[in-house]
Amino acid sequence: MESLPINDLIALHYDTLSPQLKIAADHVVGHHDDVASRSLRAIAATSKLNPPTFSRLARALGLGSYEEMRELCRDEIKYRSISFAEKAGLLQSENGIDEEAEIQTPFALRQSASAIRNIDQFANELDVARLRTVADRLVASQRVFLAGSLASVGFAQYFGYLANLAFSHWQVVGQNGVSPVTALTGLSSTDCVIVIMKNPYAKRSVDAAQIAHESGAYIVVISDSISCPAFRFATHYFIVPTDSPQFFSSYIATLVLLESLMGMVIRRSGQEAHQRLKEVETNNHRLGEYWQVTQSTSNRE
Repeated sequence: MESLPINDLIALHYDTLSPQLKIAADHVVGHHDDVASRSLRAIAATSKLNPPTFSRLARALGLGSYEEMRELCRDEIKYRSISFAEKAGLLQSENGIDEEAEIQTPFALRQSASAIRNIDQFANELDVARLRTVADRLVASQRVFLAGSLASVGFAQYFGYLANLAFSHWQVVGQNGVSPVTALTGLSSTDCVIVIMKNPYAKRSVDAAQIAHESGAYIVVISDSISCPAFRFATHYFIVPTDSPQFFSSYIATLVLLESLMGMVIRRSGQEAHQRLKEVETNNHRLGEYWQVTQSTSNRE
């Protein structure tokens, strides 16, 4: 049986790990290169953990030895063969901002640089095969439900808005006074539930993932950390960077994922989706949903 990627393996077991092993797991997830290339003693020194901790982690993940875990880290590096150097042009450094500009527009510049780094990290770490698998499954699903709480509510609604332009079987749970539990009652293996959640994790979102899991539905969780408590219920998951110089988490890379996924789904859905898009556009014009720009007399002449 083919081994799971190291991050997937850790996500699968994370909730069952002891606090000490969770620290070790976090270190492995964040330092694939080090684990793959440096000695166990060096990794232990860097992480300030005892060497046996990493051996115990390997066993807790169902591996035979620490060397097997190192090999999975090497595989991860090979898979992500697109180097940061190839995309270095996308990165914007804050070094070189002159002092006057920094005083006048500090947050805008820092936020922009942070957003570009998040998108670059997302693009480099994206599992394209997984994204294609999810897009194919969404097209095949009888119904698709979108769930998000706290700050993620708006992004679930935005994703739902895009979907409803092309499809009639997608819906955002928890709207119009309907509780998530009620909306997710009666799920089956032909349905899909997408849960968007970021730290601090909303109990309602974790519960939604669990309900969907127990119903046999296909579950996609989009979150920001390997420690997300809903990952144990996910069929597939995506970890999206959310670093920000502000007090809140950034959703910019999450939007890239959502919009990319929607584009892939519409492209796979054929003429039916395109016909619905055309009808929605026609009806919006017919009902006056769009602001009409009146040309001036000089322009008409």
